Amino acid sequence: MTKDYPGGCACGAVRFQCSAAPLAMYNCHCRSCQLASGGACAPLLVVPGQALRIAGHPKRHRPQRANGNHATRLFCPECGTPLLALPDNNPAVVLVHAAALDFPDGFKPVADIWTVDALPWAHMDRHIPKMFKSPPILEPEDEVTL
Repeated sequence: MTKDYPGGCACGAVRFQCSAAPLAMYNCHCRSCQLASGGACAPLLVVPGQALRIAGHPKRHRPQRANGNHATRLFCPECGTPLLALPDNNPAVVLVHAAALDFPDGFKPVADIWTVDALPWAHMDRHIPKMFKSPPILEPEDEVTL
């Protein structure tokens, strides 16, 4: 992947650009990510929030989950494409849906996370580590407000 990580929704109403390399890439199997992605997991890039710029006006949704895994979800209000998540437990990072990238072929997950919620029919890569719940907190410099 290139130094910049551009992406956006299917209809073009919301675009984003991340000017920093991801801190990590994960396949998240939590129930919230399953619902947001419409699949068995959500492939996510963890990026420093200060490096992300958004053009357009994504809609926000804050699902409440019993497992304590809370994040505000951002998606296109026109076409519904899931774009980003703002995790409560680490306000300095933004989670970018890999499928929303212009060049998602560079996505290389380092682990499957929240496997406690993994669906029995989910096929996980046996060559990457599995984490029962959240990975360690990744700490870029400052808290971000989007």
